[in-house]
Amino acid sequence: MHSILLIFLDGFGLGKANSNNPLYLPGLPCLERKTGCKFIAGSNLQNDSALLKGIDACLGVDGVPQSATGQTSLLTGINASAHLGYHLPAFPNPQLIELIQSHSVLKQVTDMGLQATFANAYTDTYFEKAARRKFSHSVTTHCVLSANLPFRNTNDLRDGNAVYWDITREHLIPLINIEPVTPSEAGKHLAALGCTHALTLYECFATDLIGHSCSSDDAIQILAKIDTLLCSCIDSMHKNVTLLLCSDHGNIEDLSTGSHTVNKVPLFAFGPEASSFQHITRIDEVTPAIIEVLKKSSALEQDYALES
Repeated sequence: MHSILLIFLDGFGLGKANSNNPLYLPGLPCLERKTGCKFIAGSNLQNDSALLKGIDACLGVDGVPQSATGQTSLLTGINASAHLGYHLPAFPNPQLIELIQSHSVLKQVTDMGLQATFANAYTDTYFEKAARRKFSHSVTTHCVLSANLPFRNTNDLRDGNAVYWDITREHLIPLINIEPVTPSEAGKHLAALGCTHALTLYECFATDLIGHSCSSDDAIQILAKIDTLLCSCIDSMHKNVTLLLCSDHGNIEDLSTGSHTVNKVPLFAFGPEASSFQHITRIDEVTPAIIEVLKKSSALEQDYALES
């Protein structure tokens, strides 16, 4: 059975090769050595085990793409921006929540009878604060709710069975008693989850936060962590797992502005099913391609079981 490890990096586009783009210099050196490609506009890699291309996040709707509609489109396979008629920032509204509840990629996978999980850990007070209406749920949280899956918590983090959104837990350490991890260790934890689920979803939104701040130093630091996380994950993955990376819109690739961009976002795949994603041109085509890969793999496994 083939598995997909979907890594969602918020605000991570493919920008020009200039000094405003930390993905150009210093870039992602470890990943670049593995692929021979920089994560910049125009990069294109396609072979049996690796894929890198830019795909559209604007989805035919005027304006700059935003998080709520972009993430919903990416994680449901439905053009949420066209559904609303505009790009919606931040958290999903009732119309988008309805789409997520019916079509989230986690729900589609579990409805197939396969195991899916969200790798991110939640703090022990998250749902208490949410109940007091301190904040709204993100698209990814609604995806977990739609599939009726358990939420990972800080105990899972301590056991190496979850990854925090900032990779190393640095934002969590002042709040609770927990040890930090290196990006390499986090990558190994993520790879282990990928081995035991048909679909594993992980979200890092630090890239979008830092893109808004326009801090070059912070951008270089988070990209170094992401680079190590991804390479460690690839090195630790089971041979039947394909890593798939995508985003909802651009941001961190252009530090000359604190706004989102209309740049294409990367579709990066590494593993045995990389070529199955070559046809994708837009972010709303990612989920249908994932479902197709898992359906095909599940059918082959059932045929093999019958023959045995």
